[in-house]
Amino acid sequence: MDPIATAEALSDIAPPDPFEAARENVEGFVARHFSLRGTLRLHRAALGWDLLRAPANVALAPLQILSRLAQPLLRAVGLRGAAAWLAKRPLVLRTALSARISALIRTELLAPLSDVEALEAHLAAYSESRGAMAELTTQIGTLGTGAVLFKSLTPGMLSFAPAVALGFAQSAAIAAFPLGAALGSGWYALFPASAPGGLTLGVMLGFAALGALLTTFAGVVADPVQTALGLHQRRLRRLIGALEGRAKGFSPKEPYIARIGDAADLATTVARAFRS
Repeated sequence: MDPIATAEALSDIAPPDPFEAARENVEGFVARHFSLRGTLRLHRAALGWDLLRAPANVALAPLQILSRLAQPLLRAVGLRGAAAWLAKRPLVLRTALSARISALIRTELLAPLSDVEALEAHLAAYSESRGAMAELTTQIGTLGTGAVLFKSLTPGMLSFAPAVALGFAQSAAIAAFPLGAALGSGWYALFPASAPGGLTLGVMLGFAALGALLTTFAGVVADPVQTALGLHQRRLRRLIGALEGRAKGFSPKEPYIARIGDAADLATTVARAFRS
């Protein structure tokens, strides 16, 4: 019998590679769920308790990063039990949106890989990556808005809020100027008003709540952009590669980048407070 024909016949009946099949499904999966229409459908799941869970996760995210950084240090000094204890206790709340996306990935994209070890851990890391991208989208939005409106560096809501409070104080001072608003504009252009501490704090709290709310739905903007740039596709292929064993694990960098943005926001706010 012809050996080439035999090999071809065997290849025809050989089971398909589930990892390769998952990779081939990536484009279709992204088109269905991360296009504008798809992400709008997904974000319906956030209309509920996620309006509280997502803001809580924004606040807890720095602690989650610190926990992750502490684990290898604890193992290095021999405290493996403490490291394992931290690893089993994620400090973020599971949102309905992340649960929906994980379920779709599990049942549509990774259905042939349902018995792969560490699937749930990798999906949790993927969800954390998506959450960080939502935070980065909000940070970019505040950065651009601050540059346009205030000609100022505002990498987050902490640094954005004082600029808004100052704008409120300046407008109120001009309106109350005894010689009229026209002369008041000239006067306060030379001698800018200062925002009371109570006003600044109130605006900060309000914008922190607004920023958390925007982060909950930031994926509506971020998902189509990431799809167009191929970021969703590459992230899902990295996830499949990690499950296949081609990489040590799925360890996205987005959460760390988001924390750098938080540090820049805090540093900018503190520096301005000292200058004033």
